[in-house]
Amino acid sequence: MAQIQHKNGESCLFWQDRWGDQSLSITYPELSSFAKNKNISMATALEQDDMTQLLHLPVSEIAYAQLQNLSHDIAQIQLSTEQDIWKYPWGNTFYSSRAYKIIVGSSQHLPSIRWIWNCFCQPKHRVFFWLLLKDRLSTRNILKRKNMTLQSFSCVLCAHNIESLPTL
Repeated sequence: MAQIQHKNGESCLFWQDRWGDQSLSITYPELSSFAKNKNISMATALEQDDMTQLLHLPVSEIAYAQLQNLSHDIAQIQLSTEQDIWKYPWGNTFYSSRAYKIIVGSSQHLPSIRWIWNCFCQPKHRVFFWLLLKDRLSTRNILKRKNMTLQSFSCVLCAHNIESLPTL
């Protein structure tokens, strides 16, 4: 969700954060599987003289090829003394409500469900009617489907053989 514009590299994770087109663990998956510390900061990783110090050795041929590509990519990176800048799809300030909407997305609800949650009644009534609409009330019919054992599955109020919800 967030992308970092690295300056000093202190708040950016080398393998996990998206500081290029995508995170290094996605760009170089084989190489990142050999990482000693997946939560190392970018500044600490770039301080190393040899990138192999960050890896469990020996590495596979694919990981070695990825290491050469990574070494070429990070050779151009210059860190400064300024703070890193985090950018979000909506701007530079983090809002948990906007992040939640991106992660969860939006869903369409039935008008009756929206009406239940917006009406002025007791919360226990809201929950009861919501369960009723979702077919989650523990009627004898549902308990029978869940293989619960009861003495009788007959309705106690009427002469029907099984207790169930009325059809809406």
